[in-house]
Amino acid sequence: MTNERDESRDAGCDEAWPGVMQWNLGAASAHVNEILWQCDALRAGKLYQRSLFATQAEAEQFVMRMRESEPDQMFSVEAIKASAVWN
Repeated sequence: MTNERDESRDAGCDEAWPGVMQWNLGAASAHVNEILWQCDALRAGKLYQRSLFATQAEAEQFVMRMRESEPDQMFSVEAIKASAVWN
């Protein structure tokens, strides 16, 4: 009887055991900064793509590569607080 009650109580609940969960944040996981670099690509005055980078050098390198392949886009790079992206 207790097993049935426990199963019904846990139905639909997702839980993770502390210490077992691993977060994979991709390239950004190597950098734990309070500042991220946001790159906006604009086409015809409208936001076309927004990308985030861990360093300013990565963002500038991305812009250089994109300008070669997409000359009709305008790019802007700015520093933003990580808290604006992740709570």
